[in-house]
Amino acid sequence: MPDATDTARPTAVLLNPRDAVLAAAERLGLAVVLVVDPGQPRPPATGDPEIETTWTADSSELITRLRERTFPGPVSCFGFGEIGASVAAVVNGELGWPGNPPHAPAVLKNKADLRALVGDKAGAPVAYALAATRDDLLPALTEVGFPCVAKPVDGTGSSGVQYLADVAEAEAYTAALDWQRPLLVEEFLEGTEYSVEAMSSDTGHRILAVTEKRTTGAPHFVETGHTLPVRLTDTAERAIAELVGGTLDAAGHRFGTSHTEVMVTAAGPRLIESHGRPGGDRISDMLHLALGEDVFAQSMAAVFGLPVQQAPSRDRVAGIRYVTFDGPVPEGGLRTELVASLPGVEEVRITAPAGQLPGAVTKSGDRHGFVLAVADTRDELEGHLDAALRTLTAGV
Repeated sequence: MPDATDTARPTAVLLNPRDAVLAAAERLGLAVVLVVDPGQPRPPATGDPEIETTWTADSSELITRLRERTFPGPVSCFGFGEIGASVAAVVNGELGWPGNPPHAPAVLKNKADLRALVGDKAGAPVAYALAATRDDLLPALTEVGFPCVAKPVDGTGSSGVQYLADVAEAEAYTAALDWQRPLLVEEFLEGTEYSVEAMSSDTGHRILAVTEKRTTGAPHFVETGHTLPVRLTDTAERAIAELVGGTLDAAGHRFGTSHTEVMVTAAGPRLIESHGRPGGDRISDMLHLALGEDVFAQSMAAVFGLPVQQAPSRDRVAGIRYVTFDGPVPEGGLRTELVASLPGVEEVRITAPAGQLPGAVTKSGDRHGFVLAVADTRDELEGHLDAALRTLTAGV
C-alpha cells in the first residue's frame, strides 16, 4: 500500500515496465506499483510495492487486487506494449481511472475494425476485405484485386504478411496456408513507407517525428532499418498529420504515444495501420536520443494532467539497422565490444544463435542482430552505421 507521505501524489501502476519507464516515472515524481507477470521479463528491483499475477493472459485477478488497495491520489495503469496497452485500458475502464477507453487499443489492434471505423476520416480509404474463415480467403483476394497483401488481422512484426501478385499466386497461397486466424486482405500501396510517432493529450495529437523505414520488400516486408527524424515537404507533412489525427480520433485514442504506419503515394499519404503504443525496434530510444522526446514520461504526464513536453529538446538524427549474416555465427559468438566502441554507436546486439547458420528472415523475430547509432547529421549517421555494420559482419 502506498506510504501515507504519498498523499495526493499520482500513482502509476506499471505492467512489467522496462528501465526507461521506471526512470520516467521517477522523474515525474510518481508513486509506483509494479505489476509482474512471472512469464515476462522481470523489471528491476526498485523497492516499490509489487503485485505478481499473470496479467498478460487474464486481467481479472489484477483488477480484483487493485480494487482492494487504497490510493491516496490519482492513479492509472500503464502498459507500453501491444498487450500492455490493451490490458491497461481494461483495468482503467473497470476501476474508473483516467486513460484511454478500452475500445481504443482494441480497435487499433484489429486492423479490419480500424479500417471500418476510419473509413474516409484519414484520407482516401484503402480497399480491403476480411477473410474470417479459409473459405472466405480466395473471394476476399478476388474482391480486392491484384496485387494485394494478406496479413493476420491482429498481427505484429510482419508475421504472416504475404504479397500476392496475381490469381496464380493467390491460389497457391490459399492451398498451402496453415489457417490459424482471420486474415485482412488489402490493396497493395506503392510509394515510400514511413512510420509516424505521435503524442496525444488534452491539447490534441502532436507529431514527434516522421520515421523513414527500410524493409526487405515483397513478399513479407520485414523492417530492416529506421531513421528519425526525416523531413518531407510541408504539404506532405501536413497531410500526414491530418491522416494520423483522423485515425487516432476515429479510434478514440486520447492519451499517450502512438505509432502509425503510412505509405506516401503519388496521390498522397495512405493509412497502413496504427498502434496505441510506442513504435518497436527501439524507436522510443531513438526519439529520446535524437530529439529528447521521452514517450513514457509524456504518456504518464498526459493522463495525470501534468505538463507535457511540446517541442523537441535536441536536434540530432538516430537510426537502427538490422544485419543479416550469410554464414554461420562463430561458436563463441560474435564479440560486439569493438562495434560498441565505434563513434555514434549506442547499442549493438546479436540475436542469431552461435555456431549456427541463421535462418531466413520472414518476420521481425527472425532478424539476426542490429546496430543503433546517433549523430548530428544524416550523412554522419549513415557513416557511423556503415562502419559499425562492416565491423560486425567481418567475422561471419
